[in-house]
Amino acid sequence: MRKIATDCRLSCNNAILNNAETTYGIAIRAEIKSFFKMNNGGYPIKDVIISDGTEYEVRAFLSLDKNDDNYCVERSLHFFLGKTRARIIPVAIDSGDNYYCVNNETGKVYFWRAGSDSYYLIANTVEAFTDLFAD
Repeated sequence: MRKIATDCRLSCNNAILNNAETTYGIAIRAEIKSFFKMNNGGYPIKDVIISDGTEYEVRAFLSLDKNDDNYCVERSLHFFLGKTRARIIPVAIDSGDNYYCVNNETGKVYFWRAGSDSYYLIANTVEAFTDLFAD
């Protein structure tokens, strides 16, 4: 897993993911955990990515830092896991409060548009998602 963020949070509380696993009876994919470890609450090295000809803005990666008032994943994680029968894990957010999420069953990465409650496929894997940030 590559680091695609700057100014990452130093505090990385794995209990947030562990508690979600226990609460929802799931095992969060290793590549999702690795993504959080590498990009914990940081800002993307490139804030606009292109997937299938469409531009997407990425404001920040979510963090595993409970003291991060803006980007701690805990609240959005429970929202998505409760809404999707424990399938969707948020990893990033844009300026319009739309989320980038990973399907925990398939590993595919989606853009979730809040206003229409719609999911758009961005990448087939977390690694392919991180490749979108390469120059």
